[in-house]
Parts: sequence; C-alpha cells; structure tokens
Amino acid sequence: MMALASVHAYIAFHLISWHVFGIELWGKTAMMGVPSLAKGTINAASIMVLLILGSILIWGRGFCGWACHMRGAIEFADWMLRKLQIRRYLALREKNILVNTPHRWLLRIGALFVLLLPVIILIHNVGFTPKVNVMTPPPIADLPGYEGKAFAKAAFFNFEIKPTWNDFLLAFGLAVFIQFTMSVLLNLRYGQGAFCRILCPYATMMVPLMNISPVQKKITRVAQCTGCRDCSNACPQGIDVSREIFHFNGKVVNTECIKCYACIDACDDNVLQDTAAPGVPQTDRLKPYEKRPWQQELIRKDGLVTNARHMQVFEPLGPVADFSSMIVALICGGITSRFGGFWFYPGAIISFIVFRECCLRVQRWRAMGRIQPPIVSVKS
Repeated sequence: MMALASVHAYIAFHLISWHVFGIELWGKTAMMGVPSLAKGTINAASIMVLLILGSILIWGRGFCGWACHMRGAIEFADWMLRKLQIRRYLALREKNILVNTPHRWLLRIGALFVLLLPVIILIHNVGFTPKVNVMTPPPIADLPGYEGKAFAKAAFFNFEIKPTWNDFLLAFGLAVFIQFTMSVLLNLRYGQGAFCRILCPYATMMVPLMNISPVQKKITRVAQCTGCRDCSNACPQGIDVSREIFHFNGKVVNTECIKCYACIDACDDNVLQDTAAPGVPQTDRLKPYEKRPWQQELIRKDGLVTNARHMQVFEPLGPVADFSSMIVALICGGITSRFGGFWFYPGAIISFIVFRECCLRVQRWRAMGRIQPPIVSVKS
C-alpha cells in the first residue's frame, strides 16, 4: 500500500512541479507510452513502458501489483467501499467473489486496438516518422484541462478551462469521474480488482513475456502445503494458488499473477515466497487435488458458473450476449475516446455494465414467463 501511495505522490509532484512551478523535469510517464512507441516516438512514457516490459523477465507482473497507479486507485476503492459498508460490495468481498467474462481476452485485445487506432490512422495518413523527445507530451496530456480545454481537440463538444479555482475543480472532478468508473463502479459490480481482471488492455502486452525467463521470480512453495486454500481464497486475481503450486512444481505460473502478495499474507503456515529458486517438493499428499479435473472444471451454483481454474464466476449470459456486450463496450468506448484517450474507459465500462444488465433482466423476464401456466382458450 505504501508503494502504491508513493506512485500517486510522484504523479502529484510531477504535475505540480511542471504546471505550477514551471520545473520541467521530463514529459508524461504513463502507459500512453504504448501509442508513443507505435508512432516511433521515444519519450519518457515509452522509456517507462520498455522498462516495465523488461522487468517482467525478472519480477513477472510485479509492476501491476506494486507500481501501477490504476492498481492504487483500485485498492483505495476497495478500502473505501468496505469502510462505507456498501452491502452489495461486502457480499462480494467477504467471500472474495470475482465476477468475470469467459471472453475477457477478446475485450482486452479489443480495448488495446481501439486505443491504438488513432496512431494506426495517423501512420496511414502521414507515414511512420520516428523521433526522440523525452519532454513531450506534458504530464497533463489527455486529461481534462490539457491545452486549456475540457476535452481533446477532436471532441464533439468542448469548452475552455480557465486558470481559476472553479475551473480547476471542474477539471479535477472530470478526472475523478474517469477514475471512479475504472475503480469504484467496476469493483462494485464485478468484485475486487475488476479493471485488472476484465478490461486492462496492457495485460495483452505483458502476458507473452511471462514464464519465458528462467530467472523470473514466481510465487513459490517453500514448505509443505496443507491444502487449507486460504491463499486461493485471498487472491484478488482469482488464481487458484494452492492448486497451481501443486500441479506446477511448486510455482504459480498463471499469467494473471500481479505479485500483490495477498496469498503470502493469507498463509499462516509460511508456505509461500516470491523467489526464482526451485519449489520445495510436496511430499504430503493432497488427494482432492490429484483426483479432480482442475483446469477443465466448471461448477454451477446459484445461477452462476464458476471457473475452478481461475476461482471466478461468470454471469449467466449466453455466448452471443457475452460477445455482443464486448462489441458494444468497444464501440461506445471508441466514441467517448474522442473526448480524450482516458475517456475510452467510462464509455466502455458504463455501456458494458448497462448492456449486460439489460440482457440479464430480459433473461429473468423470459424465465418468469415460462414459469407461468399457459392460457388456454376454450371455444364453444
């Protein structure tokens, strides 16, 4: 938590030093370095992205758990929702119920494509022009208030943001709304860490680099596992940690692992450690893990389908409705991204939730209609 808080402290320091005191250290450092790299631009953001991708070969997706500003916002949203005693969220959180979609990778890849689409169009129109400039773009780029406007230049609607406290609070409020949909709204609907599990487009770049380096640190069994499953029940990414270390030589090889150490903290027997060293052989038999078809197992309960491999539940939507919800999310996100890159997320998230809720309501309405006895008309 201290590491994630320090990331936000750095962001605040960078914004204030640049835009308030005029001390220009370097340009924006963010995952917008991905479109920068696609354009061939080497700036502070693209350098950061390269460092993150290189770190995966040693620490895995440790950046996601320890240094991602979005993860910090998600953890804060989790804390806030629990402190406010929001019943809907507590019902999910207390049992660590993580709702997802079986086709989340299609959504993630689609989101990355939509975010890169302006770059693709630019390269098509003007060609590929590589350049080096670590000072561009400025730290507030793509956020409300950039270049004195509430939204991006290409937005359908816009207005000026003046250097007054009222306009500053308005721009800040718009930025908070974007963050709210990405953390609080998604957590409330789909459980802890929903953005990371469902929508994060940058996971599609990180996952191919996982498990290819022999020196990559992984969550590892360093003592005999008792099979209590506390580690699995605590994982905010829905990884079945106890079975991972049983079936994969004492290592968690699941590419969703973000090194948050929730599993290590949950284990009272000190079985787990983050290391590249070989795992301790499991000599104590765990019969349930040997017999059950773990990776192919689906459990149906309370109208939901649980994927035993990932400890996540899927909403009872058919494949057509599930796939359609992703198309709707990507289209709506693409439209709202015209207001600025980060506005992709509110459009995609809100439309995704609304569409799926409508589908679920239609299903319930049809189910209630089938339960009612048919009306039979008798002719004389």
